[in-house]
Amino acid sequence: MKQEDLETKVNDLKETLKKLEARLTVQEDIEAINKLMNAYGYYLEHWQEDQIIGLWSHRDDVELEIHDTGLYKGYKAVAKSFQFGDHYTAFNGEKTAPPEYLHILIPNAGIIHVEPDGKMAKGRWYGSFLGALRRGGQLRALIGCGIWENEFVKEDGTWKFMKLKFNDIISSPLDEGWVKTPYLANPPANDRPASGPNTHAQTYPSGYIFPYHYKNPVTGK
Repeated sequence: MKQEDLETKVNDLKETLKKLEARLTVQEDIEAINKLMNAYGYYLEHWQEDQIIGLWSHRDDVELEIHDTGLYKGYKAVAKSFQFGDHYTAFNGEKTAPPEYLHILIPNAGIIHVEPDGKMAKGRWYGSFLGALRRGGQLRALIGCGIWENEFVKEDGTWKFMKLKFNDIISSPLDEGWVKTPYLANPPANDRPASGPNTHAQTYPSGYIFPYHYKNPVTGK
C-alpha cells in the first residue's frame, strides 16, 4: 500500500472513530435523561420534596408547569412549588406522606432530542398515573394519564431539569371513569402563588394536542 493511501485510510478511520464517539455520547446523554425522569417519578411517589428539587438546575430561567397549578419561574419558585405539605392542603400541612397517600406516575414512550452542542435537550413522555388522594374531603382512588414536554440542561457533566411541563389528559375517579368524570382539579395552594397563569391545561374530551418539540422523524415537517 502506498504511503498516501495508508494516510488516507488512517484519516478515514479517525473520522469514523470521531463520529462513533459522538454517537456514543448522545446515547449516554439519552440514558442519563431517562434516568432523571424515572428518578423524578420515584421521588414523587413518596413525597420526597428535597430529592425532587435536587434534580433541578439552580438557574433563574427554570420553569415548572403542572397542568392547572400555574406557571412557576426561577429556582426558588420551583423549589417552593414542591413543598407538598402546602400543595396537598387536605393533609393539614404534613411534611411526610400519610400512609394512605399514593401518587404513582410512570414515564413511558419517551422521545428525546439532544442539541448538537450537547448542552441542552428536550423530551416528551406519557405519564401513566395511579393515585389515592384527598378530593372533595374524601380519599379517592384516581387513574390518569398526561404528557410531559420537558427541557434539560447539562451542567458540569450532569443532566438536570430546566423546564418541566405536564398536561393532564385525564385524572379521574377510578369508580367513575374518564368518560363520566374526565378530571378532578388539584386543590389550590394559596400560600405559594404561581409566577403566572397556565399556558396550557386542557383535558379530555377537548381534543387538545400538547405541542410537539420535534418534527416528524420521516418527513421532517
